Amino acid sequence: MSAEYFPLKANTRYEYRLKSTEFEGTAKVFIDILKVVKKPAKTVAQARMIFELRDSHTTEYTITRDAKWLTTADGVIVGGRREFPLPVKEGAKWSEYPDSNEIISLSDKVSIKAGKFRKCMKIVNMLAGGDAGKSVRYYAPGVGYILEEYNGEDKTCELELAAVSKVPAEKKKKSESK
Repeated sequence: MSAEYFPLKANTRYEYRLKSTEFEGTAKVFIDILKVVKKPAKTVAQARMIFELRDSHTTEYTITRDAKWLTTADGVIVGGRREFPLPVKEGAKWSEYPDSNEIISLSDKVSIKAGKFRKCMKIVNMLAGGDAGKSVRYYAPGVGYILEEYNGEDKTCELELAAVSKVPAEKKKKSESK
């Protein structure tokens, strides 16, 4: 059984810090895995992204794992993408036009606010084949997406995991209670 680099566990909240040349200050970004549905050939997670800077924006989307890919329908730095192919193998390459991706390592060590992580998967994404810059992202086994450094011609961003917790209980509206 290979390491689980993007666990899909219901009721899990990932809290990130995002710095970007697109805005001043540090944004908080929450990725909540709300519900996970296992189907015969794939697993689909209902996810919610909450972006907080001066105000708050919420986006709902899906994360899908099938026999060949782990795919997000939306994301923090870029919209949806194929996160990585399955099963995970060092040296695996794939393209999402105009970008190319490669799993460079499965043994990186990463030290960030949320902790120290070993045996991390490192993916390098060459934006427009490298002409528009590159991004490097890391996934920790048993934890998931922990760090991305994006250096593009349009923007520079750093997304870092700060904490993993349970999704807080929703406050019930009076009209919903019976």
